[in-house]
Amino acid sequence: MAAIDLDLSRVPVVDVHKKNFTQIWPSLIGALDSALFVAVDVEMSGLGNRKKLMAKDIDDRYAEISKSAETRSILSLGLSCFETKEANGDSDTFCNVQTFNLTVLCGEEYVVEPSSLEFLVQHGFDFNKQYSLGIPYFPGNDRNDKTVESPSIGRLVSELVQRSKPLVIHNGLVDLVFLYHHFYAKLPSRLSVFLADLSEMFSGGIYDTKYLAEFAMRHPASYLEYVFRKQQQLNDSRSPKIHVSFPNYVDLSNVEYRDLKSRMVSKRSQM
Repeated sequence: MAAIDLDLSRVPVVDVHKKNFTQIWPSLIGALDSALFVAVDVEMSGLGNRKKLMAKDIDDRYAEISKSAETRSILSLGLSCFETKEANGDSDTFCNVQTFNLTVLCGEEYVVEPSSLEFLVQHGFDFNKQYSLGIPYFPGNDRNDKTVESPSIGRLVSELVQRSKPLVIHNGLVDLVFLYHHFYAKLPSRLSVFLADLSEMFSGGIYDTKYLAEFAMRHPASYLEYVFRKQQQLNDSRSPKIHVSFPNYVDLSNVEYRDLKSRMVSKRSQM
């Protein structure tokens, strides 16, 4: 069977903010329930000292990332839920992907780094929208009631944890530290405790595609676009294949269509 052409010029992303969070909540939970695995991406207001973030000693690196997470904020949370579909008599794998972008707004003061904001603006982030429509949250678990029925970011992360779905990230240690501190609980002081907590939280496993590209597949490069294109080429030349599709939404009021194909071409031309 020939590979299905993946159209990246029109990728649907469900835009979630404080005015439609309650409306979209059932779809979010349904997507988590049906997902084989969930990919997560976090955008932050800054990262801190880049050199210290890359410290050779992993304990020092964790300490520095923790400082950044405690002083910066999360601006948006992206979730992609991959559901597998069976095809009668076919050995290929069919995946339907639902992607949600949640714009959030921290209720405490936080550091904003101009370089990070410039990067986000260049990639289409709307700060007017974030400050007017961001879903409010407070870091940690003391002021985020995840037990009440009303939707919240803290409750959403708890719902993800409860389902024990495999979690997919890319170069995601920073994402995990920020996610833990802002939407789950106060960060432990020791890396060993943090890792033990992560293992318990995400019992389905945590898979970092950058690590897999570098140490498992030995790719010559591990930035996300390269890894995606390389695997896409391998998929087109092998059998059985993996086919990816996106939902056909009837209600388009909360859906944005993003042209990832043009963005990738533009990015390659600048390299």
